[in-house]
Amino acid sequence: TGSLEARELVEIGSQVSGTIEGVYKDFNDTVEAGELIALIDPRTLDTQVKSAEADLMRQKANLKRATIQYDRFKPVYDKGFLSGDDFLNYEIAKETAEANVKSSEANLDRAKRNREFAEIRAPISGVIINRDVEEGQTVASSFNTPRLFIIAEDLNLMEILANVDESDIGQIKEGQDVRFTVASYPERNFTGTVTEIRLQPQVIQNVVNYTV
Repeated sequence: TGSLEARELVEIGSQVSGTIEGVYKDFNDTVEAGELIALIDPRTLDTQVKSAEADLMRQKANLKRATIQYDRFKPVYDKGFLSGDDFLNYEIAKETAEANVKSSEANLDRAKRNREFAEIRAPISGVIINRDVEEGQTVASSFNTPRLFIIAEDLNLMEILANVDESDIGQIKEGQDVRFTVASYPERNFTGTVTEIRLQPQVIQNVVNYTV
């Protein structure tokens, strides 16, 4: 006995928090990689992007002013008409402004990336086999990434996780042909191949079993 499931399953979550503004795919829908399947309200994230852009403009203006002052007093310092301590202030101001620009650029990149995360897109092509989100629902990604969808890459490729007890496991080898039945189609025999015998045992009703 065992469970039959898709070989490739991908759980889709959200890396940003917010209210689900739209859910565009449902159970059993086929999706293509990169397709938009849900949207988190982007207004707050759009505001963060604009704020980061404004901060970057401000820091670039400060760098421009610090650079002009540095370039103005550098020849004066080189000619000996300005002390090293006085010129050091202009040098430090320019380097600080350069660092602030880099920090603002990083903040802007982070804000834009978070804005992209508001658009929940399918990472692979496949079929949606589970949907755990509704329009209007609030998702919080503070501690754990909330699961929104599960996509099966190809339902033609299935695998069985079968429990084999310790008295029979010695007869199982990788590459063996497998014949199995499912309750839905008792008159049909299906075939497969053993691809893996897991070494970690588990006790089920006082019997040691291995997953094959």
